[in-house]
Amino acid sequence: MCSSGGIDPDRLHREALVADLHCDTVLRMKKGFDFSVRDTSGQMDIPRMRQGGVDLEAFACWIPSDTPLDSCVAKVDLMLDSLYEQTGRYPDQIAVCKSAAKAEAIVSSGRIAAFLAIENGLAIANELANLRHYFERGVRYMTLVHTASHDWCISSADTTPAFDGVTPFGEKVVREMNRLGMIIDISHAGPAAVARVLAISSDPIIASHSCAYALCPRDRNLSDEQIKAIAQNGGVIAINFFSGYLDYRFNAIADSVKEEYRSEIDSIDALYPNDYGARHKALAWLFEILDERQSKLDITIGTVIDHIEHIVKLVGPDHVGLGSDFDGVFAFPKGLNDCSKMPAITAELVRRGYSEEDIRKILGVNFMRVFRQVCDR
Repeated sequence: MCSSGGIDPDRLHREALVADLHCDTVLRMKKGFDFSVRDTSGQMDIPRMRQGGVDLEAFACWIPSDTPLDSCVAKVDLMLDSLYEQTGRYPDQIAVCKSAAKAEAIVSSGRIAAFLAIENGLAIANELANLRHYFERGVRYMTLVHTASHDWCISSADTTPAFDGVTPFGEKVVREMNRLGMIIDISHAGPAAVARVLAISSDPIIASHSCAYALCPRDRNLSDEQIKAIAQNGGVIAINFFSGYLDYRFNAIADSVKEEYRSEIDSIDALYPNDYGARHKALAWLFEILDERQSKLDITIGTVIDHIEHIVKLVGPDHVGLGSDFDGVFAFPKGLNDCSKMPAITAELVRRGYSEEDIRKILGVNFMRVFRQVCDR
């Protein structure tokens, strides 16, 4: 069925290269989750990726901000081992891509391209040698920081930063990532850190899972000035699907629910202090309550497109993409609760009158340009 303008959204979505720049599914993989089986406890697996037309997925190996430095490398290596084990088990379905050319070859063969990433620069444990180790293992982007500042990069959540953005060592990290051909991701980074990275980096950078501050004023989101600077750098902002970054009203609901069930949450936190996956599963009932209460806000796929459209109006269609955060957050817009629903994004872009060329850019071409420029040299 064709939409207005004669574009068939189903055909376009099937034919386009669809890239999702951030998920946390590795957290489930390392617990023994079989990625080949359709599942209902999370948002991503191979059958649902097939259904959703996802061609390239960035699998983030996340390190909590309180991880001791001497255990960071072992934790990341365990997650990378889990990823390689899954891709090795199903080579006819999915394969690791270390370059854009390899990704395109994998997708052309009918398989899913798995892009390896690290979330939180704490993972390098203040050693450039560890950054090189991860690169050799196939990691092609690193998110510099997470929800708390570390020794060399300030988080967007930090209201009393100890230094101005990044330290001299942090500057060395940026330059070494440029040298290696590893994409720099500034999602979670504080404004001064983002500004300094943009001043230093000779390569385009990305925000793998962020939204527009103008539409949802949270520290995790990017200001119009930051969006313009990233575009001038040649980079890409990938829109996060988390309700709390899309619509600020959700946060008041989340805060009230957390307060209402504080004792139950504290009990689960005490039971699983170091097991994010088990904690997430134990809180499934709470997420259902949040989902029911957020239904009154009418956060929809259209809300995601509003953030995309805001960026397009600011800097054009060449600097925006998709960064779902599936398996990493707990509330999503109506109609976008797992990766099988990704075609609805294309349908809404078609409905709003975007051209086929611009839709292809948003779905994946923009990221592939950065991937190729940074990693295929």
